[in-house]
Order: sequence, then structure tokens, then C-alpha cells
Amino acid sequence: MNLNDYLSHWDKALEGGIYLESYADYLSLNRVRFNRNYKTFKASEEFVKVSQRVSKPTHWIIITEPWCGDAAQSVPVLLRLLEHIPSASYSLSLRDQGSLIDQYLTNGGKGIPKVIVRDDQGNDLMVWGPRTHQAQELFNGLKAQGVELHVLHESLHGWYAKDQGKSLEYEFLALVQNLFKL
Repeated sequence: MNLNDYLSHWDKALEGGIYLESYADYLSLNRVRFNRNYKTFKASEEFVKVSQRVSKPTHWIIITEPWCGDAAQSVPVLLRLLEHIPSASYSLSLRDQGSLIDQYLTNGGKGIPKVIVRDDQGNDLMVWGPRTHQAQELFNGLKAQGVELHVLHESLHGWYAKDQGKSLEYEFLALVQNLFKL
């Protein structure tokens, strides 16, 4: 699905009946996060300059869900970055509705967002996710300390707010340079 289809799905989810009722608050909060990040994130000049040199056609599959806090923080940044890669197309795939997630588990789990980059023959070139290295280190550290889940989420989203997508951009700059030998 494209961004408009994804946002339409999200709108329907906000009306209820698609996800568990316990997800309602996450759906609303994450829509605010997603919209804010999509509206405010701007790629750096360095990323734009490097990405404009990519000529190999690729398709980027982003596995996501509207209830996922990490996805609400990362997917809008990823979409903004993809706007600068002229030969790239993308699709959004819902994790919980027959997506590819079972083929791309993270430590045995269905962590999202997950990004799969494929060439024009459908071969996987790269898989990324569900978080940047820095966010994952924070998550792992807090989890190892046994902090309550709501504290872990607050800390992680505080980190995302402070970072403003720059760590994700930095990781993808390195991945794009490595993948396309730029």
C-alpha cells in the first residue's frame, strides 16, 4: 500500500473495529507522532547529495502498523528520506495482515518497523529494523534494568523526540553509501 492507503487504514482503525480496543490510545498518540515527524523532518544536504547519485532501481518494503510507537517515529522519516532517492519505489505492508514479517524476524520476534530493500529482480539487498542502533541500545539497557514498560516507552519516545530522526538518517546514509558503493 502507499502512504494514502496506509493513512486511510489508520483513519478506519481510529474509528474502531480493526485492532483491539486496548490499542485505541496508541493509535491516536501515534498518529500525532507520525504527522509531526512527517511534517517536520528534513533530510540533510549530505543525504540528498548522496541519494541523488543512486541510479539502481530498488523497491523498499516497510513493514509497519499504526499502533507501533517505533513505527510512528521512524516510518515518516524513512518516507521523507526515500523521496530523495530517484530510482526507489516503496510500499507499506501491515505486519498483522499477512505481511512478510515471518521471514524477517528480529531475535525471533516480529519487531517493526522493518525495511527490506530489493533490487528490480526481487532479490533482497538489505534488511533493517526495528530501531536505530542508538534506540536499540537504550531499549536493551532499560529492559535489562527491569524498568516498567511505561517507563521504557516514555524514555524511548523522549529519545526519539530529542533525536528528531537524525540517527535514522545517519544510519541510512551509511547503508545507502555501502549498498550502492557511493
